Amino acid sequence: MDKATRTQFSLAFFAIGFSMIVIQDLKKIESIPLGITQYFPVMFYLGLIFMVIGYYLR
Repeated sequence: MDKATRTQFSLAFFAIGFSMIVIQDLKKIESIPLGITQYFPVMFYLGLIFMVIGYYLR
């Protein structure tokens, strides 16, 4: 994989992972249905994994 593509994948994985972690702050909003909030822990750990992949590809 060339350096430019690797950098783009790194930035994409890191941005997606960071956004999944930031979504955890939506728990405080009462208007979000309970069906969505049950996936927040999964999204948190998936976000951590994506951030690690993004950092590794750096």
